[in-house]
Amino acid sequence: MRPANANRGLVTPITLTFLLFSFSILTVATYYFAMSSVNTKVSRVSWIAVKQDMLLFEDSINSVAWSPSSSIMQSFKGYGGEFETKPELRNLIVNVTLGLTEQVVFNSSIGYVRYEMPTSDMGEADVYIVGDEEPVINRSFQSSAQMYVRINGDSQEIYLGYRPLAISFLDASQTGIMNVVRIFIVNLNSSENLQYTGSFQVRVRCLNVTTKSWNFNLTDEIYNAYVKAAVEGEEGTVSLSLSSSGGFTVVRVEVLVCNIRIEEVKL
Repeated sequence: MRPANANRGLVTPITLTFLLFSFSILTVATYYFAMSSVNTKVSRVSWIAVKQDMLLFEDSINSVAWSPSSSIMQSFKGYGGEFETKPELRNLIVNVTLGLTEQVVFNSSIGYVRYEMPTSDMGEADVYIVGDEEPVINRSFQSSAQMYVRINGDSQEIYLGYRPLAISFLDASQTGIMNVVRIFIVNLNSSENLQYTGSFQVRVRCLNVTTKSWNFNLTDEIYNAYVKAAVEGEEGTVSLSLSSSGGFTVVRVEVLVCNIRIEEVKL
């Protein structure tokens, strides 16, 4: 009977050791789960804050656009991401079709801005924050900005670029009625090549607005002009109304380019 009692005495230390081991595993698992939850919340807060900074940045560009020599300072708080300008990229080609006549009226890079964040579980890839996927628009109430979230390698980034706005109207003069097709382009390719992490400041300046025009005296009655834009592999076309009479159509095509410069602020 004594040996049996001795065996029962071993149960207590073995059980206690097992309980302590299990408790340690549970504590470690709970700690890592809690830290993961905290990191996820911090990531979400940072992501929302970066979006807010980029929205303010787009507002800054919009506030100086089409006002030569105007400028504004923009501060970024910095949330572990990377801000970068790409003035040499985002090539834009715009052509205008008037019946059988076609004219390329713009072919140049117009630049873009990106703000890269570490991978987040927000699941917002391909979501447009400002604008939509159309490469060209024909309504002035639409935003010419295209700001959206995209996947770049292992990270998500907010991408900001601009697209042309095309409108048409009649211009009455002493020589008669002329159709005007006017195309507005915001161009960022005069910007400095910038790359920042952490908090920083940039200046947004409107350098100037340039204008180029073409006159067309067409011996056909044409009731629509088609403006086509191609940018980064995406193409889109808008139709603009024209007025014709007596078998003739007179059209002036104007391209107005607002040259915006994003530059470093030297402190």
